[in-house]
Amino acid sequence: GRGARAGPGTGMGGRTRQRARSEKSGRMAGHPGGASSLAHRYVFGFNEDVTQNAQWADETTLVYAAGYNIVLFSMSDRKQRFIHTTLGTSENLDGFTSIAICPSRRFLAVAEKGEQPEVHVFDLKTLRKRKNLVFNDASSRCQFNSLAFTHDNENIVALAGTPEWSLVVWRWAKGKQLILKRLSDMNSPLSLFSLNPLDSETNVVMGPQFLKFYRMNETDVTQMRSQQDQLMVNGAELTCMCWLKQPVDHIVVGNNQGKIGLYGNGEFICFLTMAVPEGAGVSSLVAVTSGLICGLTTGEFYYLQRASEVADGRSGMFRLAHTWSAEGQTAPVSFMSLSPSEDQLSAVFANCQLYSVEIAAPTDLKHDDMKPVVSSFHGPGAITGLDVCIRKPLAITCSLDRTVRVWNYQDRTLDSQKTFSEDPHSVAFHPSGLHVIIGFSDKLRLLNLLMDDIRVYRELPIKVCREVQFSHGGQYFAAANVNGVVMVYNFYTCEKIIDLRGHSSKVKSIFWGADDMTLISSGQDGAVYRWDWEENKRLGEFVQKGNVYNCALANADGVIAVGSDLYLKELDLPELQVVKEIDSGAMLSQIVLTQAEHLLFAGTAAENRPGMLRAYEFPLSGQYLEYACMGSAITRMRITYDDQFLLVADESGCLCIFDVKDRQDRGNRSLAGAQRDLVTWSEEILVTRSDLEEKYSNMLELKNKVDELQLHNEYQLRLKDMSYSEKIKEITEKYMQDLEQDKNKFELLREEKNDMEMEYEERIKQMEDKHQHELQDAENAYQQKIMQEVEHYQKLVQERNLQQERWEEQRATLVATHERYIQELTDDFEQKLEEDRKMHEELEDEKNENAKEFEEMKNQLEDDIDAEIENLRDRYETQLNHERELTLRYKGENGIMKKKFTVLQKQIEDQKEDIKARDDKEQELNVQIKALNNEITAHKREIKNRDETIGDKEKKIYDLKKKNQELEKFKFVLDYKIKELKRQIEPRETEIASMKNQIKEMDRELEQFHRSNAQLDLMIGELRKKLDSMQQTIVGQRKRIGDQESVVSRFKSELHECVQFIQEPERLRTCVAHLHKQHVHREVPHREMDPNVTHEYHRHKDYLERTFTTLKEKFAMDVDSHSAENMRVMHDNMSLIREINKQREANRGTKGVLQTKIASLQRLRLAKSHQQLRSAGGAGSTAVMAAEMESNRTRIQALRSAVMELEGRLSQQQEEQRPISREILPPMDGAVPQSM
Repeated sequence: GRGARAGPGTGMGGRTRQRARSEKSGRMAGHPGGASSLAHRYVFGFNEDVTQNAQWADETTLVYAAGYNIVLFSMSDRKQRFIHTTLGTSENLDGFTSIAICPSRRFLAVAEKGEQPEVHVFDLKTLRKRKNLVFNDASSRCQFNSLAFTHDNENIVALAGTPEWSLVVWRWAKGKQLILKRLSDMNSPLSLFSLNPLDSETNVVMGPQFLKFYRMNETDVTQMRSQQDQLMVNGAELTCMCWLKQPVDHIVVGNNQGKIGLYGNGEFICFLTMAVPEGAGVSSLVAVTSGLICGLTTGEFYYLQRASEVADGRSGMFRLAHTWSAEGQTAPVSFMSLSPSEDQLSAVFANCQLYSVEIAAPTDLKHDDMKPVVSSFHGPGAITGLDVCIRKPLAITCSLDRTVRVWNYQDRTLDSQKTFSEDPHSVAFHPSGLHVIIGFSDKLRLLNLLMDDIRVYRELPIKVCREVQFSHGGQYFAAANVNGVVMVYNFYTCEKIIDLRGHSSKVKSIFWGADDMTLISSGQDGAVYRWDWEENKRLGEFVQKGNVYNCALANADGVIAVGSDLYLKELDLPELQVVKEIDSGAMLSQIVLTQAEHLLFAGTAAENRPGMLRAYEFPLSGQYLEYACMGSAITRMRITYDDQFLLVADESGCLCIFDVKDRQDRGNRSLAGAQRDLVTWSEEILVTRSDLEEKYSNMLELKNKVDELQLHNEYQLRLKDMSYSEKIKEITEKYMQDLEQDKNKFELLREEKNDMEMEYEERIKQMEDKHQHELQDAENAYQQKIMQEVEHYQKLVQERNLQQERWEEQRATLVATHERYIQELTDDFEQKLEEDRKMHEELEDEKNENAKEFEEMKNQLEDDIDAEIENLRDRYETQLNHERELTLRYKGENGIMKKKFTVLQKQIEDQKEDIKARDDKEQELNVQIKALNNEITAHKREIKNRDETIGDKEKKIYDLKKKNQELEKFKFVLDYKIKELKRQIEPRETEIASMKNQIKEMDRELEQFHRSNAQLDLMIGELRKKLDSMQQTIVGQRKRIGDQESVVSRFKSELHECVQFIQEPERLRTCVAHLHKQHVHREVPHREMDPNVTHEYHRHKDYLERTFTTLKEKFAMDVDSHSAENMRVMHDNMSLIREINKQREANRGTKGVLQTKIASLQRLRLAKSHQQLRSAGGAGSTAVMAAEMESNRTRIQALRSAVMELEGRLSQQQEEQRPISREILPPMDGAVPQSM
């Protein structure tokens, strides 16, 4: 996993008590055997104390801090990527304080607090660290309250908090600190600062009682204006600020009394008019192109739109256009951020919730448009309980925000949540995933996890239960109260089995043995006990006063415990004596062991430090891998039954899910592990009977509504059919009138056409003569132009040749001069290079000679000193002083020689730089030569293009001549066609007149057909009304029959209840009297009982008593069989209803198809009749038309009879197949209907 670091250890086995200490750096030894690694899967949570948290890296990626992780959340596929800052950094860091993204959206800066706070710069494309900036000038532990990039992405500016109160500017790519400005006159804390997005020289520093403008250059930060206190009157405090996009270079600042001030060039301009609720303040601001969005302390959002009619700098320049809020959110809006295109807005609330909304049209937003980005998180309180189940991929958490949430760690979603009126302290999840136990201050509550709710069904009087655990089988659970008593209950009966007394203070952890026969408990009193809970005796104990044991667990070989003494202890069985101790270097709060028992996970709980997750090799050797995990101390940790996921929770309400990737040989896994892999997740859920009955009743109501709507729609369709038929009739009459008018217009237009034809024939003759003269003139003019173009072309060719000769001469001269110049430059550079080389050689020789002289002098001096020491021991003191002076002088000479050597090296470097500069000049000259060659080639291309244009013009002239000849031919053809058309017009006119008469006769017959159709439609409507009335009467009769049958079935069930008291005469008498009173409404003559009947009764009494038991068993079997049969019948009924609906739709479709076919056949026959009339044209046309009309009438009558027959069959089929629910559906109370 990324962000892991290895820790050492030299753990020793056996009974001897030896300690394996690990260094605090944790980087000397390797990781634990390469057995497993952890990878971040998902994080549910948010760091609300990180300033400027949740910013957009691009249109779909939101960056925010959660725990000790930087999360990159993709809005499109809802996946998370992670950045960790722990690689290669100091261990004196205490967590994130602020984040910032550069204007180009390429780099991310993350600030961490500590003794020397740091800023990490990451590349958002590769997710790798680019730079680490350390604030070495910090005098004590401090933090960066705010971060920002300059507009050119080159510098990072940070605002350091107490006690520094200073601005720090880095050139981050080089890691160089440019400016450190101490704001030493601070009497109030500083919370934010902001850079002008267009000009980073202007910046604003803000605190609750502080607002000043500064100007920043490359070397210093200077104050522009004095303190601006217009928004801080009457005890008001500043809360937020942002730079406007329109007008530019203006900034708005908000306070906690709901006022917003506008500033420009460091001076106060005006207050913006905005009416906020009483007691509400402005908590966040963000600027959009069209205005400003304000977040209030009440959780509401105000959109202020720019008023174009008001000038800049006036109080009414922004007007309130829209307000909205997130559903169910009343916490203050602490920060807002916009996507680069301003289509998405993210909002952070003070209760650690992160929401987003699309703001392409801010005035159209509604309350339910704002949704959580990932899901709703736990609030700013610690997670006090965490547990997982076996049969479902679910985990449950409880927090001090008074909520209990169920998470699906496989789908990475929030499954359900419930809010309580008091703080939950612990939670346990039944292995089936259907039941939950939650510990509160006054009681321990047992709850059912329903489909959409978590509902209490039992309460136990256990106060302040901070630890509760289910056994592995789920039949027992153990809970600890405030006095340290561990109580074991039967889960299914809620009966207390035993009280385990031994702890004198709070119990911190409870662990069930693998066989559910033993319990391990550890407490605040420094005791670890192993219980045989059925016998209520201790199997082993380990007590260390003054120590607090946070967690303990056991396996088949021993017990592992962690506590406040910073040691990880392994205790043997059964005496619980220390076998091994490992110095963890930090307090461990939680430990879990994998089911395969090859890895132990531990969570740290250092105060005011990030919580780290460690993976220890098991059996314990002291080696571990450390992973960046949580932003505060780890409170709970659980691993799933299949060893695939690890869940970790902390004090800030964050839940982190890890993938446990096993790198061991998977073939060596145990049979139990293979069986766990084969087990599929359970899909059963709990639903109460009342919920089911409510849903069934809703379904019945909706079904009845659907039936009513169907009937209503059919009635409306019939009304529409009638109205549309009337409209069609009116339209046809109007169409016939318009047709007559159009015929008259056609006659008038035809006469006008004949007149215009004569007139245009004369005009055409005149135009032809004129065209002949113009054509002749054009030919003469074009001949002259062609001659002129030919002469011009000859001149251009001559000019081109002259220019080409001139360019060749110039090119030759340029090439010659350039070659000479290059030759001179090369000669000059070669001479200088020779001189430099000679000088370098001379300097090298001189350096070597000086070195040789120094060595010789040194050797001679050493020889002289040795000789003098051997020969003149008496004068040792005086000679020693003399030698010291000599050595000092030689050292000075040596220093002078070194300085000379460094000067010579600098001269050599300067000469190398001169050589590089001359090489650059040579490259520039080569570039100029290439540019000149390109110009020559461009001129050649231009000459070639001009030749091509001349050729194109000649081709166009030739084409125009050809077109002229084709136009003359076309004119001759048109004249011939005009003459032929005139000959054909006369017979066609006579034919048109005869067709008009036929059309009039056919229109009359059509009117008769329409009238007959209207009468038939009226008859069909009356018949349908009769059919509907008959159906209503049938429904009423069926209802009566159903009521009678229900009375009979009710009497049967009551009679069956009376029979149950056959052996109790008194109760039987009262029951029969009640039956008589309820069902008999007339007097029945009283008769005395016949003695034969009483004798018969006593004779059969024994027989009935013997057969009662067998009848009861048969009755139970009959109930089961009848209920199954009723369910089968109900399903068959539903399938028949679906088939009827499908058949109705098919009948409607066939009816529509038939009507369209009838209409198409009528149109085809009419067209055929028109063609036959045109072809016959004479005396036989009327006879053919009459025969055709008669055949159409018979065809229409046959189709209508077929439609009526189909409708009758359909209604009969519906009546036969219509289900009677009272006869077929099963009774609701499960009683079996019997025949009378």
